[in-house]
Amino acid sequence: MGIKQYIVFSVFLLAIVGIYVYSIIPNENAYYTLTFFRYSWELPIAVWFIIPIFVLFIASVIHMLFYSVKNFLTKRLTKKDYETLVLHIKHTLLGEEKDFEYRTEPFKILAAAIKKMKYNPKSADENTGEKELDEVFKILEKIKNGEYVDLKKFRLRSDNEILNQNRLNFPQDDKKSIDEILKHCSSLDNEVCEKAFYAFLKRASYSDIKNYNFNLTGDMLLILFERFADKSNDFTLSNAEIKELLEKTSMNSGEFLNTAKVLKTVIEPDTLLKLYDNVQSKNQHAAFSYLYILFELRLIDKVRDFLDNNEEGEFEKFRILLFLRDNGKIVDTDLII
Repeated sequence: MGIKQYIVFSVFLLAIVGIYVYSIIPNENAYYTLTFFRYSWELPIAVWFIIPIFVLFIASVIHMLFYSVKNFLTKRLTKKDYETLVLHIKHTLLGEEKDFEYRTEPFKILAAAIKKMKYNPKSADENTGEKELDEVFKILEKIKNGEYVDLKKFRLRSDNEILNQNRLNFPQDDKKSIDEILKHCSSLDNEVCEKAFYAFLKRASYSDIKNYNFNLTGDMLLILFERFADKSNDFTLSNAEIKELLEKTSMNSGEFLNTAKVLKTVIEPDTLLKLYDNVQSKNQHAAFSYLYILFELRLIDKVRDFLDNNEEGEFEKFRILLFLRDNGKIVDTDLII
């Protein structure tokens, strides 16, 4: 019963009791005097009957009001703690560690347990009934399945694990997404930045690529040279830029060889020979590619001179090629190399 109904029925009961007592007592005995020390009160007997009931009524109303207010405050705190818990779970699912304040003991226990738990996503098919959490579950499942999701509204830390995992799913042909990632990269020392830069190499102009001033690898350089060699591509490099790239990029012999195989299809023989001759004079790892070009251009005397000026155990494959040619066996260089 609510407090309003209780008051109405109590007043109704007081009225009935008062009327009933008043009706059964004769008029000459209708009043009673109560003396207490020097004080005395004369009231109708019906009123004296009602007073104890009224006092009990007032006490019970105060009691009910007290617990009503208490329950109201408890429900309010519980609701507030529930909203905080939902936010806490949401941040935990997204890999964000934040402190949340709880007022009620049960929620404090739940919060302590949440800090020690880690979410392992399985399926977001079934809803929890909490819209915010269901949205997060669906987002996490999409990221797990390799989809790229816009997470800006969650304002995650730059080093957030979920954010970095999502960045790895960025669309390879989405210039805006790639630029957004690269502008936060000071180097290529993490997987996200490296993957974004590889995608950038496949679509950007050389001037835009140079603006980032990242140290290129042999694989990255090969991407640029393959774009340059592709006649359907408008990507251009000058001979000076190619020379600079070959000199600045740290590569092993195999990577230098791969660049030579690509560039031989687009650079004139004399220019190509001069280019790799210059590079190999500064970097011993480029000697293998230089010999490869000499063989491809049929400059056998230059090959012989180069090998004679190096120790016998070096460049063994080219020595085999030279031996075969000297004995009338013309073998495709690529078959041996």
